[in-house]
Amino acid sequence: MLAIGWGGPVSAADTIDDVLSNAGKAWYEKYCTPCHAPGGAPGTAVAHATNKPVDLRTYVKAHGGKFPAADWLAVIADTRPASVHTTVWETIQRDQGGMAQKEAAARGVVGSIARYVNSIQTK
Repeated sequence: MLAIGWGGPVSAADTIDDVLSNAGKAWYEKYCTPCHAPGGAPGTAVAHATNKPVDLRTYVKAHGGKFPAADWLAVIADTRPASVHTTVWETIQRDQGGMAQKEAAARGVVGSIARYVNSIQTK
């Protein structure tokens, strides 16, 4: 292992995508598994359009083969009272503590969750 400036261990095989995906997995487990189940498998979350369980392992396939990043953020950060993600979004923001830019930090958390979800797609 290599050590860099701040003293943390770094593997030569580390990539930014891997690091963000691993962080996203930790955030996913904290914020998403109550409804979406571990590993993106269907949990209790049901799609409004189909009334079928949401399988995040096929999220990209269901969106034409490309991860819809703008839609992802819009769905998660939706603060309308009827949105199923309002409470989760507010919790993510609150967990950013006293950060002056807590919304930007919360979007970063959601972005790393997106990297994780993208990494678990079935082929």
